[in-house]
Amino acid sequence: MAKVRIKDLKAGMVLASHARDSNGRLLLPAGEEVSDKHIHTLMAWGISEVDVEVDIESKKEEVSKDRTSAQNAETLPTQMKEEVDELFRYSNRENSVIKELVELCIMRKMKTRQETP
Repeated sequence: MAKVRIKDLKAGMVLASHARDSNGRLLLPAGEEVSDKHIHTLMAWGISEVDVEVDIESKKEEVSKDRTSAQNAETLPTQMKEEVDELFRYSNRENSVIKELVELCIMRKMKTRQETP
């Protein structure tokens, strides 16, 4: 079982526990396979995360992707690192939200760079 943010939830995942609203009302039962419609419903009810069943193979793929992202971030050209540092020069880099934004910025720059010939 793993907690997954709604923005990371994908159709086909299976709920490990009931998804309930803030009043305890059942929105989706445990064992339900999530569809795109379910994801939109959960978002509409303000649900931020759910418990999903995790198979070992998908977990291995996720860890592999995380390692690849970290390795790519380490090998970014100096210019890209300087650009990101400049964007966040006045930010508290120890803040977890800022760390996430920096990571997202780096990933976006890498993606943009890969897409341009």
